[in-house]
Amino acid sequence: MMKNREIPKGLRDLLPDEVKIKRNIENQAAGLFARYGYQEVITPAFEYLEVIEAGAGSDIRQELFMFMDREGGILSLRPEMTVSIARLAATHMQEEPLPLRLYYMGNVFRHVQPQKARYREFWQAGIELLGARGPYADAEVIAIAARTLDSIGLTDFKISLNHIGIFNNILADCQMDHKDQMLVRQLIERKDLVELSQVLDSLAIDDQLKESIASLPVLHGGLEIIDKIPYLDRSSQAVEAVSELLKIYEALESFGVTRHIVLDMGVLRGLDYYTGIVFEGYSPDLGYGLLGGGRYDNLLGQFGFPCPATGFALGLERAALVLKDRSDEPQRYLVGGADLELIIK
Repeated sequence: MMKNREIPKGLRDLLPDEVKIKRNIENQAAGLFARYGYQEVITPAFEYLEVIEAGAGSDIRQELFMFMDREGGILSLRPEMTVSIARLAATHMQEEPLPLRLYYMGNVFRHVQPQKARYREFWQAGIELLGARGPYADAEVIAIAARTLDSIGLTDFKISLNHIGIFNNILADCQMDHKDQMLVRQLIERKDLVELSQVLDSLAIDDQLKESIASLPVLHGGLEIIDKIPYLDRSSQAVEAVSELLKIYEALESFGVTRHIVLDMGVLRGLDYYTGIVFEGYSPDLGYGLLGGGRYDNLLGQFGFPCPATGFALGLERAALVLKDRSDEPQRYLVGGADLELIIK
């Protein structure tokens, strides 16, 4: 086979039927975001490396596509959109009245091992609510995430909700080094109970802490799991995080979306900038998250614009994959042959 027909590993072409589904998702999402008062912004496909690392942390470097410009600057294709939106707002919108409601559609790039629904270039649609604190701001974003999935025809989804402060404050007493913390976090997110137990047994932490951490991946359900969250008697900050989580759940009741909400202490998200509520949306037809987001009150301060913020991003390919699997066969049309004059007649 001719090599010049190949595309790089982890990339893909979209054919007409796939593009049609993707465009429909984009149009539905954009219309919904606009109805809630969000305005579209567009950022460059690549940023300076220092911008990406200032926002997302240095651990993300292993997933970046980096290159150098002719002036010697180190650049990176954007691995996600939130950091770029934060940089945009800090650069151009500090004098605008708050809160700012922004939305985007864009492709992002990560050097990951490709597999089904996991590519090195993928598309996101999302919103960022900048300058708003409190449970109703978080609930607005989560409710819009739920209504976005509803609007594109995915009605049987669930959104898993957590507060990153619960995990962080339990871990604060462990005195683990950063590498071990990241490993424990990844294992909790993957719900890998066997390896998590092995790693915890190898660490010099007390048994109550081990049991508390090991229980997090299996705490999943309704409000009844609140009483099962461990370690609250030893951490007032964790108690405060639980209180915030409950206030957001109550706010979601006023938006009428709690039928889609579950509490899940294993949802931690993979980026360093989250400071409060975190959430992920799932379809029963796909083993990966469709969307994810949360609160990141310190991120904009990295760019000289101290400002609370919250948002989410929807993975367009993953949503399209679920819709494509559910759709009927595409319509086919019989068109006349090569005699154009005959067709016109």
